[in-house]
Amino acid sequence: MKNIFLIISFFSGVCGIFLFIFNYFHYGYAAVSIYTIILLFINYHEYKSSFSLKNLLLKTTLFFIIFPFYPLILLFQKRNLSPLYKEIDFSKYNIVNSKSIGFSSVDLAPFNIILKYGDPEQRKYVVRLVYNSIKNDKIDFVEGINLIRSAIKEDSHPDVILYASDALTNLENFLIKKISFYMKNLKTLKDYIDYGKYAYFYANSGFLAGEHKQEVLWQSSILLRTAIEIFPDSPKLIVITLKILESLNEFDTLEILLNEKINTIKAQEIYEYAIIYYIKRMKQKTVQKLVSDFIDLGFSAKHKSIKFLLGD
Repeated sequence: MKNIFLIISFFSGVCGIFLFIFNYFHYGYAAVSIYTIILLFINYHEYKSSFSLKNLLLKTTLFFIIFPFYPLILLFQKRNLSPLYKEIDFSKYNIVNSKSIGFSSVDLAPFNIILKYGDPEQRKYVVRLVYNSIKNDKIDFVEGINLIRSAIKEDSHPDVILYASDALTNLENFLIKKISFYMKNLKTLKDYIDYGKYAYFYANSGFLAGEHKQEVLWQSSILLRTAIEIFPDSPKLIVITLKILESLNEFDTLEILLNEKINTIKAQEIYEYAIIYYIKRMKQKTVQKLVSDFIDLGFSAKHKSIKFLLGD
């Protein structure tokens, strides 16, 4: 019944406007009076326990400030309106360290397409898949982080943004825990390699900047260069150390170590890093010699850039 009176009040107000426009002033006053009386009656009925002259003046002023839409506001206040999106149940979509992903490498292009054109559930699924792939070393850590970060910057759906933010926070905590653990447990070659890997990821994933980034890189470079003296023939340890030196812009130190190791260890990983590094440094003759040696040694390119360069 109340809704009917509110609708009558609204239409009375609207009719009053048109009656005044067409110079039917008496009928216009009557329509506005009906609008006002109905609203006063409804407000008195709902708030009669606290109704006063002050409230009467306040409500009457409000009736005319929002004239003739005040009845519609009251009408919609009574409806059980629900938001356009559903809140995320994080317990339902808890991000876990899944080991069920059965691929060794992932092309990120399809993920980018789904993040742009998929529905919210599909976009959240991609974030979860990228998260699990990062933690299981199925995709490049930095590229995966940047993909999740792009979802935060470019997506307009609140659920996807919250989901991606949660994934990013979990990944940062994951890196911090890994670095802290290995800092206290540097015993084996694998410990040093994993420590260097996570330190490199942390410094280059956008979580750190300025002095904090430099501190992580500098500390890890000292530990890893010491580790190379203990494990001088490990290509993985050498390459991660070279990457950290490159991030520090310590190019002279890097090239001394690289030239020493590439002449003593004929390892594919070191050659692939060297070719890409000297391409970035625009040293054409050095690149040509390294590519020639790479082919003579019978290596089969693993890195995409090297495959492209060799036409594989």
